[in-house]
Amino acid sequence: MYFELTIDILSDFGIDRPQNLPTFLSFISGSVITENVDNPMVFSTNASSVDEVPDFWGGGMPIMSQSFLTLLEQAGVNNLQKFPAVIKSNINGEVWDDYFAVNILGMIQCVDFTKSTYTEIFPGSFDFDELAIDTSLTKDTLLFRLQESPSTIIMHKSVGKHIMQSDPDGILSGWDVKEIIQ
Repeated sequence: MYFELTIDILSDFGIDRPQNLPTFLSFISGSVITENVDNPMVFSTNASSVDEVPDFWGGGMPIMSQSFLTLLEQAGVNNLQKFPAVIKSNINGEVWDDYFAVNILGMIQCVDFTKSTYTEIFPGSFDFDELAIDTSLTKDTLLFRLQESPSTIIMHKSVGKHIMQSDPDGILSGWDVKEIIQ
């Protein structure tokens, strides 16, 4: 069983991408990134020292705390390319330095269009109101991008279960899941 890994909108302070990224840098292609990037990559946010910066911020360039990343890896996820990152407050200059920009390697084409509700954004790329996938095509992959919608991250139930069991008090923030028809 799979879920879509999404951001918890209640934990979203907005995290802005670093300035001066290489033009062709892509975190949604599913391919290894070979371009040189700053080490660490510096992201900015409107959060301040009194705010809780999320452990997961998704989208085209996911950012994960070391704690969240460790739990993914403990759950068996092994297709991640990690880039050290810091998040800096636009408000007071505070820096959170235990983060990584994460490239999820591999994409899987597995949408069941007969059961999905969607809009075709442009040929071959879709926005899903209701997503259905054919799990026979996923080969039990634990975490991947959806080829038909590359900004969509799909997570195996066992990974989510591991995160929740390892964080029973819900200390990790910023992540949520959305059901997928299977």
